[in-house]
Amino acid sequence: MRDERLTRFLAWAPHEDIAQTQAMIDALVRAQAQGAGYHWTIFEDQAVRGLVSLIDVRRTHRLWTLDRAEIAYWIDVNEHGRGLATEATRAVVEVAFTRLGLNRLIISHTSSNPASGRIPVALGFRFVGTEHEFFSKAGEWFDMNHYELLAQDWRARR
Repeated sequence: MRDERLTRFLAWAPHEDIAQTQAMIDALVRAQAQGAGYHWTIFEDQAVRGLVSLIDVRRTHRLWTLDRAEIAYWIDVNEHGRGLATEATRAVVEVAFTRLGLNRLIISHTSSNPASGRIPVALGFRFVGTEHEFFSKAGEWFDMNHYELLAQDWRARR
């Protein structure tokens, strides 16, 4: 979690020490306990290779039923291109629709990271659009591409 190549497009900075990593893990555990997020670690050969999460899980907003979440993922930079994120995300999509009863999943990635965009395409997500200058990090503005998949579309393709 210290590699700047990994965190360039993520919402957090490289971790300076184990306490920062532990604080992040604690926050993930709290979110899961509250039903606001679910997290799966990708292990291979007894080593962490990455993480796939359902974040910003929203069941309702006032009178609206939403049942939606965003999928977020990262893979160790030395493991890129092996299909680990696609395989793990495919499993998370199935859990989201079959066990958690979600109706809509979103995947977003920066336009500057096209490799990340291959995952939603491979999994049948529909491109929704691009938000320009969606966020700034270290003084650089990034555009964000958004994809969605509805439970009914996922079921129709199975």
